[in-house]
Amino acid sequence: MRKTVQLMTLLAVLLLTAGCGSQGTESKEVKAAVPEKIVVQAPLGPPTAPLFKMAEENPLKGTKVELVIYKSVEEATTRAVKGEADFTVLPVNVAAKLYNKGVGISLANVSTWGILYLVSADSAVQDWRDLTGQDLYVGARGSTPDVLTRYLLDKNGLKAGEVRLNYLESPEIAQMMINGLVTNAVLPEPMVTQVLLNSKEARVVRDFYSDWQQFEGDSAQLPQAGMVVRNEFAKAYPQALREFQRAYARELDSTVADPAGAAPLIEKNLKMPAQVFIQSMTRTRLKYVSGSGAKPDVNTYLTTLLELSPDMVGGKLPDENFFLAD
Repeated sequence: MRKTVQLMTLLAVLLLTAGCGSQGTESKEVKAAVPEKIVVQAPLGPPTAPLFKMAEENPLKGTKVELVIYKSVEEATTRAVKGEADFTVLPVNVAAKLYNKGVGISLANVSTWGILYLVSADSAVQDWRDLTGQDLYVGARGSTPDVLTRYLLDKNGLKAGEVRLNYLESPEIAQMMINGLVTNAVLPEPMVTQVLLNSKEARVVRDFYSDWQQFEGDSAQLPQAGMVVRNEFAKAYPQALREFQRAYARELDSTVADPAGAAPLIEKNLKMPAQVFIQSMTRTRLKYVSGSGAKPDVNTYLTTLLELSPDMVGGKLPDENFFLAD
């Protein structure tokens, strides 16, 4: 009996020791699953406003948020293809195109639902058809401004070539319009506000969001831009991914609710007057929706673009795995 008791005692000690060792291993694994740094790349635009605060305050414990501002979609896609950014803010159609080409990304969220406008310094231009035979300056070929401009020209009965499209980066177009070198342009906020404040002739002619609903229905949303996540990152750091999404959603809501509160960081990082940013938010539709939550609107949007030009989305609709699961 004494031997049996000794044996059972020994087994209990061994199990406790193994348990402690296991807990120590699990603790190390959890610690290892926290990234030291998250690299986010984003354009000079409204969806970036919350990221400045996140980069400054680093809301994820033990993880630094590094923000890279890109100047062109080409620059962003190159970095995304190379896996040099964990999160990237991209036009939704560009994200779909990259996914269809086999790049390991998923749509984490959609944040931008309407910031594009047709602006003209010609009082005779009241609608899209008034652009017949004229030059129209649009953001980079294949970008959201280009994609939606071609869609709206088509819907308004204008054939290819009836309006001469000229492609430059949006900041350059805005400056040229201020200098009187461009008459008609498609611009996003906050560049629209910059132009309106510095040009006596320029005015907003059409709101892309309203025009989209005119052709797609009053309930149709316009998912222009969102954020993709690198699949390897999502798999390696699921908790950090969730925390990052929550932090971004919180800061985006805060920016919408209190533009004046976010303005100082915008002024500091983008060298944009605070008042310009605050005014621009009256024409900026920002709302955080998870990738899976945005799926119906994204598929409607991409289907429409696919019918207009398959190349805009990579030749097909992306499959279910394009949308990051909640």
